[in-house]
Amino acid sequence: MRKRLCRACSGWHDIDAWPHNCMPAQNLAQSDLPSPHFVSDTIDIQSMHDGRHYTSKAKLRSAYRAAGVVEIGNEKPQPIEKPKTDRAAIRNELRRVYAGHKA
Repeated sequence: MRKRLCRACSGWHDIDAWPHNCMPAQNLAQSDLPSPHFVSDTIDIQSMHDGRHYTSKAKLRSAYRAAGVVEIGNEKPQPIEKPKTDRAAIRNELRRVYAGHKA
């Protein structure tokens, strides 16, 4: 028979006949099933623009858009654009420097 060391009681038990009192306690509020990250639309906030209380992020943002207010802090970062390498200019500069160094 295969045995394994128990973390609960530090004793050795048969794998096929594990004692009930050494089983890990199950949290009934937590499921064994994985779940995706869920972002709620619910919020309780007072608008800095019009002073009204909002309970929905979507309604707050639509009120901002209707008033022409720009919401900052949630914009996506702009990708960094690398300037295109001007190989002809580099080649010409190297020739100029090399010609000056040779003379």
